[in-house]
Amino acid sequence: MITGFDHIQIYCGDAEKAVAFFRDIFGGKEIGREKRDTPFIRMDVQGVVFALMGVQPDSGQLDPGKGKRGLDHIGFSVKDLKSTLQEMRKKGVKVTQDLTVMPGGLKMAFVEGPEGVRVELLERD
Repeated sequence: MITGFDHIQIYCGDAEKAVAFFRDIFGGKEIGREKRDTPFIRMDVQGVVFALMGVQPDSGQLDPGKGKRGLDHIGFSVKDLKSTLQEMRKKGVKVTQDLTVMPGGLKMAFVEGPEGVRVELLERD
């Protein structure tokens, strides 16, 4: 029996850089850390557990957003997308798809997360 959602895992060539991104941009908090062959760090990011698993920096890269199999993106709700994007840009976050208003009024944008993971930002009225 399924009892609930557990985590999102991201393989990271630089796990500490990923920790800084989710801490500084999304207010994440580290909740656990293990030293294996590479770091394994768990974070609470807005109520969702992110498992950041270190891999060798020269490991192959997934190709997110290309319509192939696998994780395409993760999404976060925001209150004011325009000002959120301005603040993220000030912090050096790369905006890969600027604010778009969909039919029905949904506002969305995409930014680049660690390891090229696409992060969608959604403002729902």
